[in-house]
Amino acid sequence: MEVKELSKEEFDNLFKKHILGSFYQTSAYGTLMSKYDYSDLYIGIYEEDKLIGGSLILTKTISLNVKYGYAPRGFLLDYFNESSFKEITKVLRKYFSKKGYAFIKINPIITYSEAFPETNTKNINEMSVKLISNLEDNLYKKLKDNVYFESVLPKYNPIINLKSFNFENLDKKVQNKLNKINNKGLNLIKGDIYNINSLFELIKRKEEKSSDFYKSLYKTFNEKNMIDLFLVEVDYHKYLENLQDDHNTETTINEKINKVFQLDPSNKAIYREKMNSDKKLDQINREISELNIKIHNGIYKEIIAGALIIKYNNIANIFISGFNKNYNKLEPNYYLHYMLLNYYKNENFNFMDLNGITGDFTSTNPYKGLNDFKMSWRPRIFEYIGEFDFIINRTKYSLLWSTKALHKEFEKQGLKVTD
Repeated sequence: MEVKELSKEEFDNLFKKHILGSFYQTSAYGTLMSKYDYSDLYIGIYEEDKLIGGSLILTKTISLNVKYGYAPRGFLLDYFNESSFKEITKVLRKYFSKKGYAFIKINPIITYSEAFPETNTKNINEMSVKLISNLEDNLYKKLKDNVYFESVLPKYNPIINLKSFNFENLDKKVQNKLNKINNKGLNLIKGDIYNINSLFELIKRKEEKSSDFYKSLYKTFNEKNMIDLFLVEVDYHKYLENLQDDHNTETTINEKINKVFQLDPSNKAIYREKMNSDKKLDQINREISELNIKIHNGIYKEIIAGALIIKYNNIANIFISGFNKNYNKLEPNYYLHYMLLNYYKNENFNFMDLNGITGDFTSTNPYKGLNDFKMSWRPRIFEYIGEFDFIINRTKYSLLWSTKALHKEFEKQGLKVTD
């Protein structure tokens, strides 16, 4: 058994259909991260000239002759073949020890459980329980199970089966929101690298990354046709036209209710109808006034939501999305996600990964709003086995942690709670 270095093209061709593959294990991601403090290494693991595994390894030098590696979403190999996995581990440790590595971090896409928040239960995969024990026996140190977003990549991911996705299966509250959105003048438009700055204004509060990072991300993945940028635009002329139609309809309803109320002013049911109609009419009038001011000031359209989607095999992955909270009443986030789900369903993708949620499904979760929004699309929620540090050199590994050299690398604070 031996480890061989591969070219980017070789790596992509050999592992593009791997069962544990993801866009994180591609040369596109490696190329991107090579621009941000890492170097990218591609390896194949061979047994008698037969390929049995491999990985993209992102490498960073911490101090003189000491470095660490990161295999985003884990090595691509058969973790459940205990004897083979043990031999692979030995070969990898020997190979990377010679290169001065202290450890390699992995976080495989291997399901530990399927979570059911509504009943606060989990369906645990017993094979994964045994795998975790086997990993630890082979000097893969299991890190704490972060409930929120402290780890490098999310531990809980909501996945939607696009083949069975349809409007009728959505929660009634979501259906009502989407029905109300129809007359708000919203449009989904496909952008390109020249729209990154518009997107960045919507997502910059989420993570401490620059607009240049997202430009590099788009450019790198776009070279392989692996990324889409979508924006939600509100057209104020169209919105105003729809509001005026609503105003005419509600005015007619209001006049009829008032006539009935004048005939029977003590009727509480009619009074409630009158108050609701008055309130609705007042809201429409205020919105019309706001739109007229915008149009008078020469503002005819605005970008209020957007997302970057990375495409890999049959999965559309929402890498990041955001919206302008000043336009909450237009429900741009619901519109964006509904349109994306339908777009990729029509493009014959099998799944959409909504990106991470937290493992805290209580009412006190500071990220409850984020969780509730993503769960409102009725995804299946998969909990992965988590993060492990594959220890190459115990002495160097212990030294790095004891001197806190790695704290700034991996002790994430999570997303901002306001998201």
